[in-house]
Amino acid sequence: MDAEVFLTHSNVSDDDVQDRTVVVIDVLRACSTIVTALDRGARAVMPVLDMAQAGKLASNLDPDVYRLGGERGGEKIEGYHLGNSPEEYTEDVVQGRDIILNTTNGTRALRRAREADTLVAACFLNAGRVVDFIRRTAEAVTIVCAGRQNRLALEDTLCAGLLLDRLWDGSEPYPVTDSAHTAYTLYHTDRDDLDSALRGANHAEWLSRQSYEADLDYCFRIDELPVLPYYTDNRLRLYKDAVSSA
Repeated sequence: MDAEVFLTHSNVSDDDVQDRTVVVIDVLRACSTIVTALDRGARAVMPVLDMAQAGKLASNLDPDVYRLGGERGGEKIEGYHLGNSPEEYTEDVVQGRDIILNTTNGTRALRRAREADTLVAACFLNAGRVVDFIRRTAEAVTIVCAGRQNRLALEDTLCAGLLLDRLWDGSEPYPVTDSAHTAYTLYHTDRDDLDSALRGANHAEWLSRQSYEADLDYCFRIDELPVLPYYTDNRLRLYKDAVSSA
């Protein structure tokens, strides 16, 4: 399968994603939170760029049918209902509601890729579901790693490598792009002790110092949830719901 990888979202343009199947990865923590919210009954997740866009969306909704979620600098935004920790998105909080999500990296990556022909959100939690979807529906894929502060994030790159390893059945084709080779090779280097590599990532170490160790334990689980967040009408919904209402 033809695959392109962007190791950060900062240099992704509309031309890079148009007419492509695109997978956006943000392991820590936006995509993990999106997958979790949808699994626990959220009606949709609306990724936004900033507080102004979030506020505009919220002003047009009944307060009972949405929740504001997100972070800046890893911490919950003042006045929001929720932060960016998946464990906050419990069934009793999100079921039947729209989540307006505003994060430093992940939601911006999703917004950059919104012109894709097909756009889904991925993390370790739903890696198997994403791979199954790509195999069934696409001959080529573009993987966009959110990264962190416009730099490579090890956890996102390793997740991209895991997806490629499965899509390529463990054998790298030739030729591939430099970035795809980097993600695939890095995963193969670290896969025998993947948990240690992930916990040694800069972002993981920072979250651990901020007492978010439970988020790491959760976000690094592989194939935990068979959930596919599918982007349509400026929001992410469960793929089966999005397709049935199209």
